[in-house]
Amino acid sequence: MKRYLKNFELSEEFVRNCLFDCLGGSPTRKSRWKEKKTIFFLAEYLMKWEYLHNFQEISNIKTIAYRLYNYAINDKEKLYPIVNYAAHEMFLEIKNRSIRLKKINYNTIIDKGSKKTRIIGSASMKQQCYDYVVVNALKDMFNAKIGHYQCASLPKKGQLFGKQAIETWIRTNPKKCKWFFKADVKQFYPSVNHSIAKRLLKRDIKNKDILYLAYTLIDTYGEVGLCIGSYFCQYMANYIMSYPYHYVTEMLYLIRRGKRYNLIHHTLFYMDDIILIGSNKKHVKKAAIELEKYLSKFFYLKLKLDYQLFPIDSRPIDMMGYKIYSDHTTIRKRIFKPANRLFSKVKGKDTMTLKEAQALASYYGYFKYTNSYKYKKKVKMNRSIRVAKEVISNEAKNSRVPNTTGTLSISTAK
Repeated sequence: MKRYLKNFELSEEFVRNCLFDCLGGSPTRKSRWKEKKTIFFLAEYLMKWEYLHNFQEISNIKTIAYRLYNYAINDKEKLYPIVNYAAHEMFLEIKNRSIRLKKINYNTIIDKGSKKTRIIGSASMKQQCYDYVVVNALKDMFNAKIGHYQCASLPKKGQLFGKQAIETWIRTNPKKCKWFFKADVKQFYPSVNHSIAKRLLKRDIKNKDILYLAYTLIDTYGEVGLCIGSYFCQYMANYIMSYPYHYVTEMLYLIRRGKRYNLIHHTLFYMDDIILIGSNKKHVKKAAIELEKYLSKFFYLKLKLDYQLFPIDSRPIDMMGYKIYSDHTTIRKRIFKPANRLFSKVKGKDTMTLKEAQALASYYGYFKYTNSYKYKKKVKMNRSIRVAKEVISNEAKNSRVPNTTGTLSISTAK
């Protein structure tokens, strides 16, 4: 059995790079330097540094934060020394096993698309930085363990990736795609057992620093469950579901006349949404039963009772916001209705609000990758999207804050 991070040595430089990655140092990530959490996170470390070196309290944290915000707007390089000092302190916390984190704030929201009630966690910026440290350290393990057709919350593996995979399967090889099983894991995020998650990590990782950090983050989520909205948890969720994924794809088969026949021809997990596709109803049903037993025995998880097993020719595959047929793809009804109201409202207009522009941009992807040519022409979608892009672009250019008076010396921070 291969174990990861055997030769990995956590360093202050690695922690520093992860902090810059979290705050938007990577060109592929949105900058977070101007966020309130970031500013107060840096202000706390600046005040700590000043106290340790000058042995006296400095200005009120709100005053410091306001000045740092000005730097974030006009010259964020002046904030880099504070980040370096924060990385130094966080590195020592890991090494000394002395991490202290603020309690996560949870908010209950109703998902507009699925109408489901979800509890979203909002962790401190310090914890979010630690998320990046542990994920970046474990990236090779996650890439090796997580299955190819495990989608959601992974780079280049979103809704579009899953939709295109299903379309390819059912349209290029219909003989092996006759029966379809779809199920969801019941309350997956809130039901993840911490002991099992830690045991899996200990099994695959041989590095005490990273295990300590991962365990500490998991303990902040309460007695059970993962935190929706956490960068670390989105990888942990896929990592945990990789075990049932590989169980289905590698362990469920029959031996006939010395040859191996897989019960399932195609498998796709969209986080905790599971689809199994095969050519034989009995085989697909058997695979679903075995999967349910596996989830219950090893992970204490259950499938929802409203699972579906049906021939693909009888109805479309309703997954990831799309309705996928054997010859075309449309948009799920509860997504199309609000999108239709919005596109009809702005049809032919040269102006719109920022909120409308952002909503149009988010809905456009569904129409772009479905068979919606006539509808797009009817509501003049291309014109509306062009106006929406201009509104969003202008808003980004105009979001500036005037300079504040006063200076703050931080160039000597460690």
